[in-house]
Amino acid sequence: MAGPLFRELAEDVSGALGASVLYTGHPHTVAREGTDNLSIESAPGYDRKSNLRRLFSWFRYFFAAFSLVLKHERTALLFIVSNPPFLGVLGYLFKRIRKQRYVVLVYDVYPDILIALGSLKDGFVARLWRRLNRLILEHADAVIAISHDMESLLKTHYDLKQTLPGKAVVIPNWADVETIKPLDKEANWFARQHGQLGKTTVLYSGNMGNTHDIEGILEVARLLKEESHIHFLFIGEGAKWSLVENAIKDEGLGNITLLPFQPEEVLPFSMTSGDIGIVPYHPGTEGSIVPSKSYYYMAAGVVPVIVSSQPTDLASMVVENECGIAVDSGDHELMAEKILELDKNEDLLGKYKLAARTTAEKSFSRTNALLFADLLGPYVHGTREG
Repeated sequence: MAGPLFRELAEDVSGALGASVLYTGHPHTVAREGTDNLSIESAPGYDRKSNLRRLFSWFRYFFAAFSLVLKHERTALLFIVSNPPFLGVLGYLFKRIRKQRYVVLVYDVYPDILIALGSLKDGFVARLWRRLNRLILEHADAVIAISHDMESLLKTHYDLKQTLPGKAVVIPNWADVETIKPLDKEANWFARQHGQLGKTTVLYSGNMGNTHDIEGILEVARLLKEESHIHFLFIGEGAKWSLVENAIKDEGLGNITLLPFQPEEVLPFSMTSGDIGIVPYHPGTEGSIVPSKSYYYMAAGVVPVIVSSQPTDLASMVVENECGIAVDSGDHELMAEKILELDKNEDLLGKYKLAARTTAEKSFSRTNALLFADLLGPYVHGTREG
């Protein structure tokens, strides 16, 4: 599911390193044209409707990708993302069969996510899964993590000293700050269309999956339901969509608006409809995931509120840069209090918004994609030994 973030990565890496193929089932990405150096090829899509359908779509993509790799020269570098979780087997197999190089980008750490969610016991299956990961990651030419939290988690299970860099290389995600940038609500058709003018909008934009503490946001919305000036705007889809839908219908929570995922061209307007952006980790998943919505919020000048049960890179970053708030999971009263404080203090809200945008421009812009090109270049051109 190569959305805007990964497509930007593919465009910028191919622009720096030469002809590349992006193989994806993401409908919006497939509908776009590639570039002079990037060919976008249509792959089987990702079906999230049930665990069985997820698994089936993973296998469909795996075998289709296997066929695609067979058609290309063994000198081509394979750049593999960690989702589907066993996709890295492709890299391992082709390295064993024809000494083909591969690099793994870890977006999500399995089976750790499933264990944290209670969907899998830390037993035989988990040990078997980690053994498979060990084959994939320890035989990769390089492993890339998107946070230091994730790097630390990988280090506890895998000997990445065996990769050529000798460790997981950390390159954080980003947002395109030239496309996503602050916009006054009065000039924002999306905010006007969805009734956000004159409101302090608490935004949740992204997947509403099992790794996201949607329940916590709903609890805060209940606590603030009498505050007519504060409105919660949910945009996305996923397993927990129905929780929000039911809260609106069954509890009459008129301070919530629920919308489906918006087309990519709408993002500059949907993101800037928010004033405060919620980034909730499900307790225990810290280190296994890094919500990319954080960087989109900051690029839009939206104040991120990081909700986690453990210290995270994101929480430390927003506090150090004075551009957001960190709250412990489960402390709904404190979260409601912080939102109310920003609603009542326009100067403080404005200060955080400006700092969020400045931090995005400085540390989380699209120039981060070129760090991938710098890392991958020697493998593509055959100048790195191993």
